[in-house]
Amino acid sequence: MENISVYLSEGGSFTCPNCNNKSKVSKLPTIPGVYKITCYKCKHQVIHKVENSSVNESESFKEKNQNPNLQSPTPSKNLKKQNTDIFPNIPDLPEAKKPFIEINKVKIPEPNKESNSTKKTKESTDTIFYYLPPFFQSKWLFAFLFLIFFLFVSLGIPLLETYRETESKLDDLLQELNKNKPSLILDRDGEKIAEIYQKKIGNTRLADYPPLMKEIILNVEDRGFYDHGGIDYIALVRAGIKNTLTMKYSQGASTITQQLARILLKDRRKSISRKYREAMVAIALEARMDKDKILEAYLNQVYLGHGAFGLENAALYYFDKKVKDLKDPMEMILLASLASAPHKYSPFKNKDLAKKRVRNITNMLISRKVISDEFASKIEPFFTGLKEPSFATVFGARYDSAPYVTEHVRQVLKSIDPDINIYDVGGYKVETTLSKKAQEIVPEETSAHLTELKALKKISKIKVKETNSKVENTDEVQTAVIGLDPLTGAIIFMHGGAAGFHTEDQFNRAVQMRRQTGSAIKPVLYSAGVDTGSIFPSMKMLDTPLVFRNAKGNIEWSPDNFGQVYEGEISIRDALAKSKNTIAVQIADTLGLNVLEKYYSNYFFFDPDEKRKRFRKDLSISLGSLEISPLEMASAFSNFANDGMIRRPHLVKSIYNADGKKIYSSDDRDEFNLKMPRDRRVISSDSAEIMVSLMRGSANASGIRSTGYKGDLAGKTGTTNDHIDAWFVAVKPGLSMAIWIGYDDPSYGMGKLGMGAELAAPLWGKIAKSFHEKKIISEEHFKFSKHPVTLVTCRASGLLATTECPEKRSDLFLEDKKPGYCRFSHGVENKDIINNIIP
Repeated sequence: MENISVYLSEGGSFTCPNCNNKSKVSKLPTIPGVYKITCYKCKHQVIHKVENSSVNESESFKEKNQNPNLQSPTPSKNLKKQNTDIFPNIPDLPEAKKPFIEINKVKIPEPNKESNSTKKTKESTDTIFYYLPPFFQSKWLFAFLFLIFFLFVSLGIPLLETYRETESKLDDLLQELNKNKPSLILDRDGEKIAEIYQKKIGNTRLADYPPLMKEIILNVEDRGFYDHGGIDYIALVRAGIKNTLTMKYSQGASTITQQLARILLKDRRKSISRKYREAMVAIALEARMDKDKILEAYLNQVYLGHGAFGLENAALYYFDKKVKDLKDPMEMILLASLASAPHKYSPFKNKDLAKKRVRNITNMLISRKVISDEFASKIEPFFTGLKEPSFATVFGARYDSAPYVTEHVRQVLKSIDPDINIYDVGGYKVETTLSKKAQEIVPEETSAHLTELKALKKISKIKVKETNSKVENTDEVQTAVIGLDPLTGAIIFMHGGAAGFHTEDQFNRAVQMRRQTGSAIKPVLYSAGVDTGSIFPSMKMLDTPLVFRNAKGNIEWSPDNFGQVYEGEISIRDALAKSKNTIAVQIADTLGLNVLEKYYSNYFFFDPDEKRKRFRKDLSISLGSLEISPLEMASAFSNFANDGMIRRPHLVKSIYNADGKKIYSSDDRDEFNLKMPRDRRVISSDSAEIMVSLMRGSANASGIRSTGYKGDLAGKTGTTNDHIDAWFVAVKPGLSMAIWIGYDDPSYGMGKLGMGAELAAPLWGKIAKSFHEKKIISEEHFKFSKHPVTLVTCRASGLLATTECPEKRSDLFLEDKKPGYCRFSHGVENKDIINNIIP
């Protein structure tokens, strides 16, 4: 370094000894010390020493440096002329426009110190002096600064406001991540019964993806994903240059975060405004979510063709595998190749283009050492072995083993919130009481049974009356089957139609339909008689034609038996087994309409408003003239296997939304709007056991044993006038099942063979037999908390037997309502005449 003093002139002008450029020092140092001055142009450095703080600036510049260690060459006497001779074309700049130079204070050893180890340095704070280049001393500086300010105001502030607005709406956008997740309906064991979606996306956790799958996706879509903040500016510039050179859109620069933003915005237009909004959302996403969550959301949302959104659904469609089970890198490469143009690169639509795309990606992955070189030769064999699915889209594989249940679940959700659309919002988990195995068996058995009935010509279609019915879909005979657990009211299966649920037939006959029940209602009537002590199993009544007249003596009603067969004296037990209408009407007449109203209300019309609309006080209700749904019938019969109690039916146990929050529980919910309490007693426990005893006989008489079912059951057939409705309702331990068969339009009958015993009972037996063989419902015994007493009766009178009664049998009675003893004189000629049966 050289002593600068000789290069400084008065006024602070400085001429660089290296490049001869002139500059000016804004402020000369006055504090003693050694200063380093750097030329603004060539960066050559020289030294200036100030020895006395009292010396003014001009004097310090005139002094020569006396330090022998800091000697510098003697400058030319005519410095200005020398500079001009060397650089004749450079004009002498005016003082006001000469550039600034930089002066820094440096450390120097103090004099007269002998040892380097003991040397002390004299330091002071560095001082920097600058001159600005001419540009910054001109009017252009103001213009430049104004331009920067203008750009900030016109662009920066709106950008900031747009970002804040985007951030405020991000929560709404993020709800899109859950809207199209499949809603799952699960059975009582957690098995999937149905999945509901219109647009099916994935719900796989990032940890469940194979590591190689993630690495391939990142290499193909966004190699710098974990390094950028939502926008890859380097890739953006690179793509812009390439697209400009090729004069077409040949390369994109969207990051994975931007692609997720595009999905949330539901906007795929190629426009600047869309890219702008996409960028704002991407930046907001990066601020809100961590990288793994963004990547997981993208992998579950990205569209990969054929209706498959997300890698999980795509893996199932293309390879019939779950994504976690993918082992072949070629499968992973194919999936990674689809995101940019799913239709174009589909291996089932454009095999050659798909193969070319896969080859390019494979080569790229090999060059980056992601996969080994050997995979270049595996492309052809891979495409040769790729099998096309039997369905064109993932919707063909949509699983729903219980469509009537699915529709019911949708209605339950709407009862929670009318704005909920399970096909749009998605992500719900619905836990039900159903048995998947039972639910799958019922439609199969039903379809096979109806096919058999038609083949045997047991079903006709006969117009039997004129009605104002506007019911559609009357071409085919229909059916409804529903079963529940008597102890809990939990529905085990539900099937609402013969042809299955479809767009033109969504009517759930098991729940939504009400039809006359015919004789299937008689156990309800008989239970009222038993529970009040008005009848008992061995009691004898007269089976004979009945005539009811009005006050004027005109015949008002004359109920008759099926086939107009009358047997005279008959026991209550036999009357139920043979479904004698005359006996049922007599029991109803004995009980009176007020008692009937009480029991029918307990069974069906607990709500006063419901009773006013549906119940009527006349004796025809004893023969099934009221309209009842299959669900209501199964629920009513459940009391016989539940100690005389009815538990309100329910199918949905719990519903969780996409965030895992429980939004529905079956507790205290009247799911089917039956307007009944959760638990109610309809008859006493010992009355229920007597009814099971009576109904065993009627079930066995139904012909159900011809199906091969041997389990214990108690039930009753029902057939309405003109063979319009055929019923069989029965209970066994663990199951109460109601079956109805008929036409939707009640103006049509099924012909002379259209009876409950011919049509409905055999289906009940076939379903129960399948359940038994597959151990779906265990065979147990009926259980009761209070038992009736068993007494010996006289077969002739039905009363308690005496020693003189020649034929005796045991029967069941309520302990506090036992009949009297037989008064027959069995030796006389008229021994069959009943005298004072009930004392």
